[in-house]
Amino acid sequence: MKNNQSVVAPTVGDVLFSLKTFAAAMLALLIALYFDLTNPYWAVGTVYIVAHPLSGANTSKAIYRLLGTALGGTMTVIMIPNLVSSPELLTLAISLWMAFCLGVSLLDRTPRSYTFMLAGYTTALTGFPIVASPDTAFTYATARVEEIALGIICAAVVNRIFFPRHAGPVLSARIDAWLKDGAELAIGTLKGKGRELELQAAARRLAADAVDLHSFTTHVAYDTSDLRDMVGRARTLQQRMVAMLPIVSGLSDVLHAFDKATDGKLTPAVNELIERVTVFITSKTVLSEDERQQLLALMDTAEQEGRELQEWTGLLAHNFVARLRDLLQIWGDCLVLRQDIESGTRHDLRWKRFGTLFDHTPIHKDYGMAIHSGLSVMLATFVATGIWIYTGWPQGSAAAMMAGVLCCIFSTMDDPAPMMLKFLYVAIVTVVVAFIFEYGLMPLVHGYVPLAAALGLVLVPAGLMMTRPSLALYGLGFCVNFPNMLSLQDRLNLDLASFLNSNLAMIVGLIIACGTTALVRSVGAEWTAYRVLRSGWADIVAVARKADSPDFTKLLYRMVDRFGLVAPRLAMIPAESAVAQADILRDLRNGLNTMELQRHRQLLSLDKRDAIDIVLSGVAAHYQQKQKQRDAQPGEGLLDALDRALMQLIGLTRSSAVEGACRAITALRYSLYPDAAATLPIVGSRAGLHIVKENAA
Repeated sequence: MKNNQSVVAPTVGDVLFSLKTFAAAMLALLIALYFDLTNPYWAVGTVYIVAHPLSGANTSKAIYRLLGTALGGTMTVIMIPNLVSSPELLTLAISLWMAFCLGVSLLDRTPRSYTFMLAGYTTALTGFPIVASPDTAFTYATARVEEIALGIICAAVVNRIFFPRHAGPVLSARIDAWLKDGAELAIGTLKGKGRELELQAAARRLAADAVDLHSFTTHVAYDTSDLRDMVGRARTLQQRMVAMLPIVSGLSDVLHAFDKATDGKLTPAVNELIERVTVFITSKTVLSEDERQQLLALMDTAEQEGRELQEWTGLLAHNFVARLRDLLQIWGDCLVLRQDIESGTRHDLRWKRFGTLFDHTPIHKDYGMAIHSGLSVMLATFVATGIWIYTGWPQGSAAAMMAGVLCCIFSTMDDPAPMMLKFLYVAIVTVVVAFIFEYGLMPLVHGYVPLAAALGLVLVPAGLMMTRPSLALYGLGFCVNFPNMLSLQDRLNLDLASFLNSNLAMIVGLIIACGTTALVRSVGAEWTAYRVLRSGWADIVAVARKADSPDFTKLLYRMVDRFGLVAPRLAMIPAESAVAQADILRDLRNGLNTMELQRHRQLLSLDKRDAIDIVLSGVAAHYQQKQKQRDAQPGEGLLDALDRALMQLIGLTRSSAVEGACRAITALRYSLYPDAAATLPIVGSRAGLHIVKENAA
């Protein structure tokens, strides 16, 4: 019962947010009325569209909206006068522009994507209503930009002056929460629980949070808090978070293989390393130089003990130490970066593996889905415009506008139809409330202050709903549509026919958007997740077949980005589905190990590459088969190729290239074949393989 109350009951912060947003909306309305702007309700609606509890997020969203509106208005001025004489061409031009902008927005996947989306549907909002008077294209588009800018400025000023809530402290809290959860994941993995469902679910949450943090730092850049200047360090920390996930997952694999090879009896040095690293991560303090040297010495001992058992355990010991060294360096960097963000300092970082300079963050781009979404927007606009032209409906432009707008707004969802239906229901309720308000209450209102008080009766409670994720759609839909349905002007105009016509047209447009989306755009979470997985498998195939040195950074971030996209969808997929059972982190590890093998292969002489080439061909063939059959398992031929390659490398003169290739092949073996024999089929010369220490902790 207590939990239910905490969900429903608004906090002081929620009330302040609603009151501030309403105050900004009324300020925008007052200025718009005072200067006799064309459509004051545009400014009021804009305040609610850009409203956000965080000052930085409010500003960034406002700037992107203003840019998008200006670009969309410019396209209106270009298109309408030149194409208005041909309704078919004009509809095609506006639809293509909306589809293009939406596609770019979906591929961008950052907060600035709002600019592109808005540029698309602003052209519909400003273009369709003036087809009967194309000579007003410039003044109409300019008026919209002015009133959008007014709403944005009012929202930003009020949000920053009165009880501003900065994004910086929220970022700090999110980082602390992530580090806490990351520590629990790492400690649980070191204790041998990495394969438990609870920890696997935690890894998915951390991936989604780490990927989302990159977008959140965009808002911090617009903040006025002290953390605004530390966006670069925050993004570097986010990159370390991204890298930590496959490292921890790799530790789980190697510990499982090590445990199997030693019949559950890990060597004393390995056990002591696990204990010490667990204490270090729990303490959340940076290693001193003495502690670092002690751990390095213990790592040497762990590798020596592993080699004394058998060749395979020696290889496992080396891989365990390498992954543990990565974990220590990444965790130490995370602590240093957290301290830098808090204090404004800058310290050197230790982890340099995989080329960790993300100059241009590579993310997953689904071109097929972007095109699909663009075509659905075009179809909805065509249908609505066709009905408008065929019936000669005077207010039909509202249907054409809303059909495209709604498709754009919900385009990021796998199945937008349910949410679009909710928006439709909100719109219908809003029409009823607006009718009662305009024809029952507005005739009794005289003057700005009584009008603002009357509007507050409905907008303030609706604004409270915007603070709750489960109710935000209802609150936003009401607050944005209500002022537009009232058509707030400097004087009351009780034209019932116009009210019913325009609002009915809007509802029809929403219905068309829902219908076309349900027919041609809605896909399931499993379908989307599978597309993301296939993209990852295609990357691994490309890496395995690539002759030159691959880019670790791009694959690392892009695949963890995919993991963050898939993670929230897995909860909506049946557990028995092959997609739900897919281990995208394992695929990421295999991709990174394949890249490492390619990199070290380049350093070997041509006569020593044959066995590695067979392994790479086998990895490519396996992931190519997975693209055709999602639950395909690696064949015995690849296992044999891995064993033969290891035996060949072990017999070679030691070098960093040989040992790096051994490390990568060993990881591929225990990742692809976790149940394979815990020994190598042929015992090589132990003297031939002495592990070179890379990336000293």
